[in-house]
Amino acid sequence: MFNKQSENLFLSSYLKQDTPVHNYSVTIVIPCLNEEGNLERLLLNIEETFEKIGFSLPVLVVDDGSTDNSYKILNQMSEKYDYLSIIRHPERRGVTEVWKTALDNVQTDWIFWGQADLESDPRTDLPLLLEACVPGVDAVAGWRQKRGDGKLLASKLANTTCHLLFGLKIHDMNWIKLVRRDLLLTLPVETITHRYLLAVLAAQGYNVTEVPTPWHPRYSGTTKFGKKRLLTSAIDFVKLWWWFQTEGSQVNRGQKKRIDSMINYAAVVQQEIF
Repeated sequence: MFNKQSENLFLSSYLKQDTPVHNYSVTIVIPCLNEEGNLERLLLNIEETFEKIGFSLPVLVVDDGSTDNSYKILNQMSEKYDYLSIIRHPERRGVTEVWKTALDNVQTDWIFWGQADLESDPRTDLPLLLEACVPGVDAVAGWRQKRGDGKLLASKLANTTCHLLFGLKIHDMNWIKLVRRDLLLTLPVETITHRYLLAVLAAQGYNVTEVPTPWHPRYSGTTKFGKKRLLTSAIDFVKLWWWFQTEGSQVNRGQKKRIDSMINYAAVVQQEIF
C-alpha cells in the first residue's frame, strides 16, 4: 500500500496536476531556415516576453541548413542571451527532422513550438498558450486569427479531414503549439510527420485544446512553402492513415488500456486519500 507521499506523487504524475505555468519546465523550440532578417527582432521579442511573464525559459533554435547569415547571427545572439542554444543541420532536412532533433535534445516536460518568421509574436502567444494549459490538458494549439497568408483553404481542408477521421476538435493543428514532450517520444515522428502530431494525439484520447492567437504578416524574407506543399501533405496523410490502420492501431489500443488503468487506479487512490 502507498503511503500518503507516494499517493500524492502518483496523482501529481498521472493526473497531470503540474502545468507549464507551475513548474516552468518548457523549452521554446524554433525552426530556422534563412531567416536572417527576423532573428534579432525575434530574440528581442522573446526577451520582452520573459520580462512580461517574470521568468525565462530555455530557447532552442534549430538552424535547418540556412545558406544566409542566420547561423552567424544566432551565434552572436547566443553570447547575449544565455538561455539560447543552437543546433545546426549541415543541410536542409525539413520540419519533421527539426522536430526529431528537438526531441533528442530537449529535456523539459513541455515543448513550445514557435516560428522564426514573426507571423507569431511570442509576447502575446506564449502567455496565451501557457494560461490555456490547465490541469488535464495535454497540448494547446494556437488558432490564427485574421490569417492573411493565402493558405487558409488548404489548412481548413486538412483540419476538417483530421476532425472527421481522428476526432481532432481544433481549427489549426499545424501552427504554434505547446505539447507534452513525453507523448511525442512514443510516436514515430518520421512516419506521422510534423503536420499530424496533434491529430494522432487526439485520436489516442489525449486532450488537445486551442486558444485564438493573432496572426501577423511575415516580417522579413519569404515563405519556404509553395504549392508543392499540397502534394507532400497529401502523401504524408496517406502514410499516416496507413500507419494508423496497421502499427498505429496496436499503439492506440495499448495507449487506451494504459490510460483506462491509470484512471481506475487513480480513482481508488483518491478514495483512500479522501
